[in-house]
Amino acid sequence: MFEKFYPESNSQKVGAKIFSPMNVNFNLKNYINKDGKSQILLVVTSEGKRKRVPLDIYIKPTDWDKNKQRAKKSEDSETINLLLDQIFSKISDIRIHYRLSKIPLSLDKLIEEFKNKTPDYDFIAFMKHHLGKMILRPNSFKKHISEIKKLEEYRAYIPFHEINMSFIDSYKGYLANTKNNAPTTIASSIKIITKFLRIARKYGIFLNLNVDDIKPGSTKGNRVNLNIEEVNRLKAYYFSQFIKPNHKLTLGYFLFSCYSSLRISDIQKLNRQDVESDTLTYVSTKTNNIHTVIITKTAKEIVEHNPELFVTKISDQKMNKALKEIANICSIKKKVHFHVARHSFATNFLRKGGKIEDLQVIMDHSDIQTTMVYVHIIKSESIKSMYLMDD
Repeated sequence: MFEKFYPESNSQKVGAKIFSPMNVNFNLKNYINKDGKSQILLVVTSEGKRKRVPLDIYIKPTDWDKNKQRAKKSEDSETINLLLDQIFSKISDIRIHYRLSKIPLSLDKLIEEFKNKTPDYDFIAFMKHHLGKMILRPNSFKKHISEIKKLEEYRAYIPFHEINMSFIDSYKGYLANTKNNAPTTIASSIKIITKFLRIARKYGIFLNLNVDDIKPGSTKGNRVNLNIEEVNRLKAYYFSQFIKPNHKLTLGYFLFSCYSSLRISDIQKLNRQDVESDTLTYVSTKTNNIHTVIITKTAKEIVEHNPELFVTKISDQKMNKALKEIANICSIKKKVHFHVARHSFATNFLRKGGKIEDLQVIMDHSDIQTTMVYVHIIKSESIKSMYLMDD
């Protein structure tokens, strides 16, 4: 038994035979090892040439069906046959990719692609390969790795020609329904996929969709923030004698951010001596800009209250878990995570009459439109206050 491919020829290259018929077979190696098993070989022939590829699959000769080129029914037959089907599919995907890309495919090139750990026809392998070439900040690199793993959980192997708008929509559905991801998280995932598809297009890889048609959606979210009264509640708990020992550090870092606007990534880099003067100058992890902020009187009091602050560090995950407990203790019914502190600084700065232009500088926003989001939040709150007129 063999599988034969009859690919199309390229009409753009008159007289040039760039796709040749190929036969794909699975045979056993004559040698039998000490376990009484023989190695299975992938055998591909084309135009009188033959290539044998030893596979990491072994079977007893008595369990092998020579005509069907598959394992007979036995204990391992299901696994072996599944692996052989996957190998055949891989060969098929390579040929489809080359045909759609209108690139000549020789027998030698086919075997090279089959053995290649970073092939151009498999999107996940392509992502991993090109991620290794990128210069990214640690947090960004971690995020990219996480997104690739998430995609692998959805499908371990994704040929480029199978990525179309239907695939994108199905993956969005998987993220929403199976992974329970929020719309902003889904948008962030699709944004990273789109980024790598653009790189693939740049390298001349055939894509079965127009990348520009992909709409990731907004990654901004609703920007949960705490008002002045809610921040005061947290502050009262922080300075109280009733605070739980495992809440002290987390709440200290969170409140410092509420009064300084610092991101968690920047707070994690600072040490005690950095925050003991009147001003703080640092290189922003996100923007790579040199940035200066004033350490306010309240921020200083927060630091001085706990000698372990900016000495002992806690992971982002542990802090976010503790913040949920702290919010519950302080009767705050909002979904509190560390970045809420930065949003709280911005909105409370405006609530107290701060200027939008000053806020842009403090927050290190390159675009005023980013800062304007906080103005819209405050305006939305003002409109809602009309309900006070109801009897």
